[in-house]
Amino acid sequence: MTEITRHHITSGDLDITINANGSVARIKSGDMQVSQYVPGIHDAGIAGVWLRRRDGENIESIPLTGFESASRCSFGGGTATWSGNGLGVDWTAKLVIIDSNEWAWNVTANPSANGGAGDYEWDLVVAQDLALAPVEQALTSEPYISQYIAYHVENDDKYGKVLAARQTMSAAPKLPSFTMMIAEGASAWLTDGFDFYGRTARAGEQPVALTDPDWGGGRTNQFEFGMACLLSKPRSLGEGLQWTILNHFDADDRNEMSDICTATVEKVENILDRLDLDLVDFADSTEIKLPDDASILAKAPALNGDELDEQALLAIGGGKATSPERNGEGKTLSYFSDHARHVVSGEKEMNVDRSHGQILLAGGVTDPSVPAFAATTYAPGVFASHIVLGNTNMNRLVSVHRTSLNLLRSQGVRILVRLSGRDDETWRMLSVPSAYVMDLGGSRWVYQIGDERIVVETVASSVESAMDIALTSTCEIDALMTIDIENPEQWALESSDNCVTMIPAQGTLAAECCTQLGYAFTSDGDSNYVETETMPSFVATRTHGMHVAFAASEEGGASTASTRAAAHAFHAVDADAELERHARIISEYVADLDIANDDKLEEFNLSLPWFVQNALVHFLSPHGLEQYSGAAWGTRDVCQGPFEMALAFGHFDAARTIIRKVFSHQNEDGSLPQWFMFDQYASIYQHDSHGDIPVWPLMVVGEYLDATGDATLLDDIAPFWDNVNDKPCDGESTVADHLRRTLDYIRSHRVPGTELFSYGEGDWDDTLQPAQAEMKKSMASTWTIALLYQATSALARLLPPAGADELAKDFKAESESIRSVYDRVFVFDNVLAGYVHYENGEPEPIIHPRDTRTGIKYRLIPMTRSIIAGLFSPQEERLHEGLIEDNLHYPDGVRLMNRPAAFHDGETTVFKRGEQAANVGREIGLMYTHAHIRYTEALSLLGRGRIGDELLRISPVNQFKRLPTSEPRQRNCYFASSDADFPDRYTASAQWDRLKDDAANPVGVRGGWRVYSSGPGIYLRQVVQHLLGIQIHADRVTFDPVLTTDDDGLEVTISLFGTKRTIRYHVADVAEVTVSGEHGSVDGQRIELPYRAGGLSISREALGGAHVLDVTVPNRG
Repeated sequence: MTEITRHHITSGDLDITINANGSVARIKSGDMQVSQYVPGIHDAGIAGVWLRRRDGENIESIPLTGFESASRCSFGGGTATWSGNGLGVDWTAKLVIIDSNEWAWNVTANPSANGGAGDYEWDLVVAQDLALAPVEQALTSEPYISQYIAYHVENDDKYGKVLAARQTMSAAPKLPSFTMMIAEGASAWLTDGFDFYGRTARAGEQPVALTDPDWGGGRTNQFEFGMACLLSKPRSLGEGLQWTILNHFDADDRNEMSDICTATVEKVENILDRLDLDLVDFADSTEIKLPDDASILAKAPALNGDELDEQALLAIGGGKATSPERNGEGKTLSYFSDHARHVVSGEKEMNVDRSHGQILLAGGVTDPSVPAFAATTYAPGVFASHIVLGNTNMNRLVSVHRTSLNLLRSQGVRILVRLSGRDDETWRMLSVPSAYVMDLGGSRWVYQIGDERIVVETVASSVESAMDIALTSTCEIDALMTIDIENPEQWALESSDNCVTMIPAQGTLAAECCTQLGYAFTSDGDSNYVETETMPSFVATRTHGMHVAFAASEEGGASTASTRAAAHAFHAVDADAELERHARIISEYVADLDIANDDKLEEFNLSLPWFVQNALVHFLSPHGLEQYSGAAWGTRDVCQGPFEMALAFGHFDAARTIIRKVFSHQNEDGSLPQWFMFDQYASIYQHDSHGDIPVWPLMVVGEYLDATGDATLLDDIAPFWDNVNDKPCDGESTVADHLRRTLDYIRSHRVPGTELFSYGEGDWDDTLQPAQAEMKKSMASTWTIALLYQATSALARLLPPAGADELAKDFKAESESIRSVYDRVFVFDNVLAGYVHYENGEPEPIIHPRDTRTGIKYRLIPMTRSIIAGLFSPQEERLHEGLIEDNLHYPDGVRLMNRPAAFHDGETTVFKRGEQAANVGREIGLMYTHAHIRYTEALSLLGRGRIGDELLRISPVNQFKRLPTSEPRQRNCYFASSDADFPDRYTASAQWDRLKDDAANPVGVRGGWRVYSSGPGIYLRQVVQHLLGIQIHADRVTFDPVLTTDDDGLEVTISLFGTKRTIRYHVADVAEVTVSGEHGSVDGQRIELPYRAGGLSISREALGGAHVLDVTVPNRG
């Protein structure tokens, strides 16, 4: 594939790249990327300059860069110049590099000889997306990078608004900064692309800021699309106008951000003196005429679906519409149908910040040793993206869709159509549909265009690593499907007979590690392959449909007939049958679980299939909709979500595989990586880890032994990892060896003068990593110590039956050591501290009512983990449960602390990310869903009947009904957090009480990042084991439900030991759980719990072939 020409203007380290279509593609300074996104030749620019003509409230605008400017562009030396005419003026825009860290836009506008300028006011808009991060980090996750950009605005008497931005984490300890100002004065500012572009950009509309007269004077919004925007002061045209926009980048500026703005103002006159404003001589420069050089992908108008009437929308689901979501006028926005199918209207899509999307898994894979084939779809015409087999970073073929506003139109698989018989018959890009339909194995887009309908369906195979994209139309059309390859230079392409094969190019890491990897895609007879200069495409003319199938293999590569044959064969697939098989795979994975006779709890029938699917993505193909760079198992994560889901449904082989894989990446000194790639790229991993990481393998071994009683696990072979040569060590080590080595490591990393495992690089809360090196050794995390107690006490109990008495004694000694000092070391004034810091040999509390250093009083997870581990006395438990309810429980869930860490423009004193993040989201917003799920686990152990309500509190299916402050969001996926909609950290700190139940002016909460989390797997376990109380073991089942009288009559169908059984629940004023079958009561063994009477554990033999079980349970209301 041909490399498209890009133009560069440079000076020293500063390099500004301009696409052949005239858009600014990238701004770099050395190894730092100033801009965020990198638009390709098929994309309009993200950043730019716009000229506006104002007639009262009527505002017209024209872009001055990119193909839409209808200009000519020339390049020479350190300058790029655009020139054209419009709105009655002749204009010129020059981008000039002043020196290695400064550049400027100079714009002139003069009355056109043809007239038309009129008596108007004129102003200028400039917008620049920002990363301010090392190049290799800037493209890993743009939303994540944006969360760590702090903004500050100073209002100068002469120059108006001066805007500064600073990246607070990606280059730490350096603090890269950027400043922007307009020499003629700026009247307003914006800091996020969502405010500048608006959601209507998904439908191809121009930025909303261009028609907003004054931007409300300006707004700082630190969301996930970092963008510095300025609006000049309006002026009359007269004989002509000029604007100069000054930009400054500093790779490391530790000054106060107000001082950064002031320093820029002080240099203005000097900068202007150095700015060469002479026009480039077109005869001596490279020149392009932009409209002629624009890609059809970039300039094709959007084709959006018409709004469907109620009957038509409800018919699309193909079954009974359940759980409808309606707007204020009663119009349906979304609903569910058979097999958890979710139907979303175009109106709903335009109401959410995070565009609806899903990750499809092909092949019915549940084993991590088998590479998973995945693709991601999105509502606004992204029919597939991030197509990958196996490692989601290294093996990625089709590009990632990187912006929720659909601004980069080349990314992924796109379709353009020409409608026959229309007056213009121009190519149009399918964008926002009338309806977007998500099934567990496929996505469908319905475009109602007048009386005609175009449908696109992407379906993943349920048995092969293959997928099919099919277009059908009621009218005759021309169709063009484009396929954007993420890194074309890394693939060797061959094509013949409408089939394209791609294998890793020689010299690439994929070629080295996955020698047999190959992809193929092929079209049916109605369309033909076209190899363009930049991307593979298929075109069909005068047709009512087209199919393109994709397939992949790691067994022989695309050069073999098998991969081609798989792609060809999938054209004949029955889409409905495939989707039903996907639903069946999910149902079988959860033992055919179904809930009935409980209007409230039946919501789980809609959420659980999607949470299973999300959990399998996290396990088998690690990535998400926002966090698309993944590919690895987090040691902590895989020991929770995937492992706990496997245990919950009796997939003990999968649980055992996780244990072996995790221990196979344990270093010889007993430490473990924070994350590691679990496939052919095993040599890629994070060499250090947070302090709690060694505890998690201990936890899962104990849980596995408890669930299975299978002591042979201890003899399983799992070699240690040689972290010097990045390969498995020689020799055969057993799981028992790893347990011993882990305990030795813990014992060798004590807080000096104590027997406490030290804090190290942090614990579960990634935002609270220590900012000072000495804190790693002198601090202990209360949560980590409670977790270690739970793990070691379980192993002390479970190892003797497995014949490991000596090892059990050592674990018992560790747990008893913790138990003996826990209250004395971690409890102050009857309140559990978040951490203790040893100063002068004595523990001092951090995050505690005594703590004056952080000002934070309460931390959730030490309290919930202490309950789960059984460390509290009944009196201590009641006290801390009250503290949680009074200080940490909010309408959208429990929060990690009673308030966030302090924020001072990203400077750190105690904690790293907690003091660096400028965005009030994810862990910073403190409502991290994972922690709320653990809170429900604590409630179950206490026997609190509100566990069902608390699990439903975080279910996205009907959250809009339960939570008035819930902002519109997708309803069929897991959200990793609930993010308070504060514009910045300072507002959040001042107005935190707006999150509370009784707030007079409550703040809205929006869904955080989606899919990629251990949370779905943990959630599933809580629903099955702790709410419904069905705890599956290898040879028995424990019934220990936590229900209230509202749940009396609940029926659950589930397969236990190969028999499908109906469990009927009877909630009564009884003291303990009893079970009876068709032939009378069933005996079992009472389980012991620390805070209440436990349930009944029944052997497989005692259950026999009973198809109906009546479970009578105490009322927990």
